[in-house]
Amino acid sequence: MPAEESLRSKKARLTRNALHEAAITRVLEDGLACATVATIAADAGVSTRTFFNYFETKEDAIVGLGADVSVDEGLAFDYVHSPAGLDTLAEDTARFVREALLVGSVDPKLPARRRRLFALYPELVSKSFDRAEELEEIVTRHVLDRLRRLGQEFSSEDSAWRSARMLTQLCRVPLNHAGQVIKANPEAVEDKGGTQAIFEDSLSLFRKVLDRLP
Repeated sequence: MPAEESLRSKKARLTRNALHEAAITRVLEDGLACATVATIAADAGVSTRTFFNYFETKEDAIVGLGADVSVDEGLAFDYVHSPAGLDTLAEDTARFVREALLVGSVDPKLPARRRRLFALYPELVSKSFDRAEELEEIVTRHVLDRLRRLGQEFSSEDSAWRSARMLTQLCRVPLNHAGQVIKANPEAVEDKGGTQAIFEDSLSLFRKVLDRLP
């Protein structure tokens, strides 16, 4: 079983999330050019020095791209050690990918606020992709662990890694599809009951498409 989160790890996670949320809020209020690391740190209740322990720039803080990009250990353990078999692998992986790639927050409005920033400052989108790519590397390692626990065999380590990466990328489709739905119709978030509901709709379509393949 995964080790229980230490107080130090919990404090670091909460501080990182607080800085992430403070960066988004400050930039929405003051604009990207006027928002400063000092004000973001103050809003989060930490020092500027502490800010730089987590993020190199305010842009990194906005998208959550830090030196310690990681996937929650409990989330990864539950995915890798799931008792489910191959029949739910795609669905399980799609859910794992979604949870791993999204920045955790107690604020349910955070994703919508982040999307507003990306619309206002398109230059931040590349930063977001950088974060997603780093997380995808970590996610792929866990996907490979799941495949091996299911008894999958590979001709080489390279083949194993490429297979796990392909599955990870394939199972990002429901998340990407949900994002496109929200982008095309932002009102859908409220109409359908939140981003989770939109993702579930995309995941349902994903399963249907896979079931219809020969």
